[in-house]
Amino acid sequence: MRLPRAARGAAAALVLTGGLLIGLSTGAASAGHRAIGRTVTTVATIPEPVVTTVTQPTVPSADLPGTGKPTIVLGDMNTPEQFIIGQLYEVALEAQGYTITLTRNIGLPSKRTWALQHNTLSIYPEYLGEWNSTVAHLHRRFRTLRASYRAAVAYARRHGVVLLPPTPFSDTSCVAVLTQYAAANHIHSIPELARGGPIVFGTPNVFQYGSDGVPALEHSYHLHPYYLQPIGDTLQYWWLRSGNVQAAYCSTTDPALTGPKYVALADPKSVFGHGNVIPVTTEHVLHIEGRKFAETIEAVDALLTQRAMRGLNAEIELGGHLPTAVAEQFLEGNGLLPPVRYAPVTTTTTPSQAGTGS
Repeated sequence: MRLPRAARGAAAALVLTGGLLIGLSTGAASAGHRAIGRTVTTVATIPEPVVTTVTQPTVPSADLPGTGKPTIVLGDMNTPEQFIIGQLYEVALEAQGYTITLTRNIGLPSKRTWALQHNTLSIYPEYLGEWNSTVAHLHRRFRTLRASYRAAVAYARRHGVVLLPPTPFSDTSCVAVLTQYAAANHIHSIPELARGGPIVFGTPNVFQYGSDGVPALEHSYHLHPYYLQPIGDTLQYWWLRSGNVQAAYCSTTDPALTGPKYVALADPKSVFGHGNVIPVTTEHVLHIEGRKFAETIEAVDALLTQRAMRGLNAEIELGGHLPTAVAEQFLEGNGLLPPVRYAPVTTTTTPSQAGTGS
């Protein structure tokens, strides 16, 4: 079970601020300059002639792999994290010449599957654990990502659906502690926490009784907290900082976990499952859109490490930046978009003409 992303971001606001974009290379800095304006005029200082450079949008080449292909209906779900993933796919595919229709909040799992099977939806990002439990109804725990993905693929094939490879990052529940507490007590995993002294454990009510909540930790790790402290869904990190709880339920892609103050404890038995994103599509879409379609999605997904996803979430949730701008900057910084999006056109004028301005 994953905490809703909308309920998780506020707690991290005390830890991080906008302008972060973890996972960007230094090349991304130029994207902010281009966003200011798409027409730049520069006047040379030599007497004559004056050279004026104006940047104009490049026209997509007719030989881009997506040019002329059918429109892709791309869907995502109604969370900030899904918004940024959907936007990353859209921007990367458009750079390859594809035409995209982006649909927000694509509805319940049954509706998504129906839409794929009836060609009203081309692709959407799903979480592996959600697919196995909600779509495939596989209510068992998988110890490894490979086993979980294989089970998901087997179900998908039987229902005419294709799952692309999972992302490096995984969005699940987790147990977090202060880094200082972890270092002082040599605790870096949930089993080590269970073997330590009595703790006060902060948890929303839903996790006190849920299938991947406290009962699961007690069964798998023999973790028996001295006291369960009820906390709000957005206050985990405040409770940890206050010292009133030693451990708390959090989520693995929380922006707060990017900083040095907190650490998510390892879950070696995968009690919380596997929340890697698996793009869901069909053989029909893969065939008509061509090989570059899947290659582009997989190239984006390969960049989405745990640290990168936390940073992207921070840009949206804490920095207040628009998903489109964040997606373009991230992809440019990592080489999936050309560093110069607008081709220069150079003209020569006389000094008198340059002086009049425009």
